[in-house]
Amino acid sequence: MAITGFVTVKGGKYYAVLNLHDEMGRRKPKWIPTDLPQRGNKRNAEKILQNLIDEWNDKEVPPCSMSLDEYLEQWIEQADTDIKPNTYRMYRANMLNHILPYFREHRIMLTDLKPQHLEDFYRTKQVAGSNLCNRKPLSATTIKHFHQVLSKALTDAVRRGLINHNPASVARTPKAEKFVGSFLNPRELEELLVLFIGNPVELPVNLCAVYGFRRSEVLGLKWSSMDFTERSITVSETLQQGVGGSYTDTPKTSSSYRTLPMTDSVCHMLQEQRERQRRRQAALKRGYVKSDFVCTLGDGNVISPNYLSRTFHNVIARSDLPNIRLHDLRHSAASNLLNMGFSIVEVQQWLGHGSASTTLNFYAHIDKSAKKNMADAMENALRNRVQADSRIEK
Repeated sequence: MAITGFVTVKGGKYYAVLNLHDEMGRRKPKWIPTDLPQRGNKRNAEKILQNLIDEWNDKEVPPCSMSLDEYLEQWIEQADTDIKPNTYRMYRANMLNHILPYFREHRIMLTDLKPQHLEDFYRTKQVAGSNLCNRKPLSATTIKHFHQVLSKALTDAVRRGLINHNPASVARTPKAEKFVGSFLNPRELEELLVLFIGNPVELPVNLCAVYGFRRSEVLGLKWSSMDFTERSITVSETLQQGVGGSYTDTPKTSSSYRTLPMTDSVCHMLQEQRERQRRRQAALKRGYVKSDFVCTLGDGNVISPNYLSRTFHNVIARSDLPNIRLHDLRHSAASNLLNMGFSIVEVQQWLGHGSASTTLNFYAHIDKSAKKNMADAMENALRNRVQADSRIEK
């Protein structure tokens, strides 16, 4: 962290004040007397200040007395101020369950941390027993999440002047396998939706199947975002699962804010849901929880993210359909749209991905129609060339 400062007068003489910081980044000014009288010496005092700043900036970062685990423990307790609640919850769980236990055992001073130390940690998580639920090795994707939180914590350590550089910036992480999402074809989706007729989560499951909504997006939908005149649905809020219950948040990225057209069947389902809520409110009166949320239970309470996932799993587990996750309805929507001939860019906008490259990374292997068209074009080109050559020979 670059040193700054200013000059000030105390007792009729100039002092140079350097803005230093302690180990946790808190400002700790250092007053240095210049012995210059106030009258006519401001410029000389400023020259002394600049020399002092240059001298301090040339010094090495003072050794930090904290071990890595001590720093990480303090960091995670303070990091929630500039991180989204749902992201912070994941960071905290990874830190408490995996990162801190390892580095408490392998005690390393923060200033001694090397990329190799981080890579050793990542390797220990690729062995059996690392997964706290099923005792299996952790996936490369999960280990990359560990790397992400460590990298952010160490970037903050650099910003605070505790270390000169971030070792995570050059540490290698395990190579993740290419993601291939499970999905249902249109016939299977039709069978799935029949299973949820009359179920409390029938509406959000149907909306996820049509629009590929994320779980948080479908549950965050509000009536104020429904335009029945223009027949459109706007995604502008999300519902997240918190430690003390559900809470609303902004969408994942700016591209996640999007407006999509209502299909005829969706419009009909939404109108039925609005009328159902009115009847329930009239019947239960004060016992009904009134809100603007679209996806609610019979008493008006908003459907929580965990309840939706759990109910979806319980229903599909008893069926003959592939045992997909709720999020795989998003993959199903994308895969089926691509197979129908829609472009990567069109599907990107439908899903609310930040860029077409994100959609391409996930679903390029499914764009069968485009590849079929390319194959047909090559076949026709070659056939025409052969026919032309035959005519020349004759």
